[in-house]
Amino acid sequence: MIDKNRLWIALFSQSGSEIAEIANRLGDYPDLVLCDKVRCEWHPMIKDRAIVVPDATIQKILRLSDSNTLVTLHGYLRIIKPESIKENMYNVHPGDIETYPELRGIHPQRKALDLGLPRTGVVIHKVDAGVDTGEIVASEQYVIYDHEDEFSLIRNLRNLSIEMWVTLLKEKLCELV
Repeated sequence: MIDKNRLWIALFSQSGSEIAEIANRLGDYPDLVLCDKVRCEWHPMIKDRAIVVPDATIQKILRLSDSNTLVTLHGYLRIIKPESIKENMYNVHPGDIETYPELRGIHPQRKALDLGLPRTGVVIHKVDAGVDTGEIVASEQYVIYDHEDEFSLIRNLRNLSIEMWVTLLKEKLCELV
């Protein structure tokens, strides 16, 4: 049983489908799901849970949160300001930035294919003031197959990232009591 004396905030900028899948597998939903603006149709399980607030408000909420708050970023397309960064703040990145730092930033799957890389992967890292530069806390490798296209690579890395999130969140949510 996960202790509810903690706060889990999930930030997203796309459909929220990753958060919904993670929550289903965990059997636990974020306490607060925030999005800075609607960019596409939201996943049905997120639609009634998500709150749209300006990025400045999200930054303020983060600044006001305490050390018992876990913050996860799921395709959140904004930079977290240094004064809003917390110890328990994590981001997933669908590119092996340990081996290939050039995969940092947007479109890492496309970059991996354009570079003809034999493999890539997924990392979960702590959020810091840089773009995908925080301490890596989990990583998994993925072999890029000859028939792989950007769509299949995005899908396969997404599935891998969900498995990684579930593992990490089981641990982190239990730590925050």
